[in-house]
Amino acid sequence: MDDLTPAGEVGAHLLPSALRARLLALVQERGLTYSPEPFALSSGGTSHHYVDLRRAVARGDDLRLAARAVARACAGSGIGFDAIGGMTMGADPVAHAVALATSTSWFSVRKAEKSHGSRRRIEGADLAPGIRVVLFEDTVTTGRSLLEALDAVSATGATVVLALTLLDRGEVAAPLVAKRAVPYLALLRYDDVGIEPLPGPDGTGSLANGSLADASRATAPQGDSSDVPGTGEGTPTG
Repeated sequence: MDDLTPAGEVGAHLLPSALRARLLALVQERGLTYSPEPFALSSGGTSHHYVDLRRAVARGDDLRLAARAVARACAGSGIGFDAIGGMTMGADPVAHAVALATSTSWFSVRKAEKSHGSRRRIEGADLAPGIRVVLFEDTVTTGRSLLEALDAVSATGATVVLALTLLDRGEVAAPLVAKRAVPYLALLRYDDVGIEPLPGPDGTGSLANGSLADASRATAPQGDSSDVPGTGEGTPTG
């Protein structure tokens, strides 16, 4: 796993350029909306750009493309895993598709534990010690949803081998995940899709110790083919 550093930052060259270009076009054309009036986001901030990657992958072919990109990035980084998932609903569609494509398992972390029946908080795969988990979120801003899911998964004894997102809208999630000693990978970043970074909890869009630069990108020069603003809950303010 030479592309992964202990700090959780992931190097480049994990996706073939053609596959990355198709993923970028999918996000820009089907998942990105602009409004003159700013959207109120679930992170507590506002933005003129709203990202809804559930909508972007609603068609079968588009969901297959996203799943392929995730599976290829995991394989390219040398990550082996038994289950993939994260907080509902940001993880659900792509996690299900990746599990189907890779013959692994999926899981979904509820917002809160069930108050009846099995009282499970994690649905789907039975996570336990010895199970290798990829933690997934379609869009990341502050990293809050990733960390909440990480806590729930860690409580089962399973090992989180990678935290992965299709799109990181800021520069605060990677170092937060790194503090938990989990490698982090963003297939695309805000500057790839041509939007401004969303601010972190301190109100700024950058890290105190500087930019992540290209640390969390996943791209190759050639080859073949939470706080989550993509929850469908953003509405224009004003």
